[in-house]
Amino acid sequence: MRNFMLCGLTLLFCSSTLSQSYATSDIRVLLDNGIATVNIIFSTKHRGFVDGILKFDATSGLEWQLEALESRLYVDNENIGQSITFQPIGSLINWRGQKYRGAIQFVAVGEKIRVINRLDLEQYLRGVVPAEMQGNWPLEALKAQAVASRSYALARLNPQGDYDVCGTIQCQVYRGVSVEHNRSDRAIRETNGMVLMHQGEIAVTYYHSDSGGTVASSAEVWGVFEPYLVSKSDVGTYTPHRNWQFRIDPSRVTTALRGIGSDIGSVSSLQVLEYSESGRVSQLKISGSDGSLVLKGQVLNKIVRGWGMKSTRFVLLDGLTAQGDGWGHGVGMSQYGAKQLAQSGYKYSEILRFYYPGTRLTNVRSPGTPEE
Repeated sequence: MRNFMLCGLTLLFCSSTLSQSYATSDIRVLLDNGIATVNIIFSTKHRGFVDGILKFDATSGLEWQLEALESRLYVDNENIGQSITFQPIGSLINWRGQKYRGAIQFVAVGEKIRVINRLDLEQYLRGVVPAEMQGNWPLEALKAQAVASRSYALARLNPQGDYDVCGTIQCQVYRGVSVEHNRSDRAIRETNGMVLMHQGEIAVTYYHSDSGGTVASSAEVWGVFEPYLVSKSDVGTYTPHRNWQFRIDPSRVTTALRGIGSDIGSVSSLQVLEYSESGRVSQLKISGSDGSLVLKGQVLNKIVRGWGMKSTRFVLLDGLTAQGDGWGHGVGMSQYGAKQLAQSGYKYSEILRFYYPGTRLTNVRSPGTPEE
């Protein structure tokens, strides 16, 4: 049986705390949540931190097998602590077919393991910006995306939690090294440290693909008012997400409603009862064989998008056919709108002012840097 504290490794600085690379500019990205076991191989040198304390320096590659039991991690049946962080030296992390920069952390939560990528914020953005906006789009649009993504991430830092953001559309799409692009890298470098601030706080800079012609407010979509996330007419632009039609699958609607504890039998039709200020459905009546239900607010947005609808900016052509415009929740910056503004000669700072009125562009790494 392998001895965790020996296992053929050169042990150094066993009382040291987590290294300086884990500075305040680091971010923790959730890659997997609740897997039963972990099997990870490092082909080169790597360091290991157990519960934040440096425990070993591996002078060669190793394979690690981890299991969780009662919120404790076990290696070869030995309880090593609640979390272990591996920091490769001179190489990337390989996890489920993807490559990532930084370090990878495994946290025991009950009988499952939470997988987290820890890395420098600017390196993280290299895997976000081209995943959210095509790398061949205008540079000023990519810069606006870089600032929006950086601001969103910093506003979501959660020191009390195991992680700060997820890597999916529920937060920001993050795909690691595979999507890195020289143009988005340039946009990140040229906006290094730039964020949007509002009344002394980093703004939560939501964004989406296409507003459908009118940007939505945070109040109408999520019920929380932010003065810089307001409804307004968007810039005119061509996108592939206009005038779409969608045939709603009644069985999918039935399943979704049961998932929130509502069973109205076999769904037969939908009826829009009310629209929001930006032209999005704000109240939707669903009728079934055993009754009806009215959806509104965050539940409405989540359920409707879960059916496969591009947005809630739609009208019903009949009881189960929708015709709509846009893609996404519609709050904050429209990425296609940013592209159009950049093509029209607008700088990234002007694009950001248009979509986040009342915010101020600030360099958090070099306080006092003037905005463009």
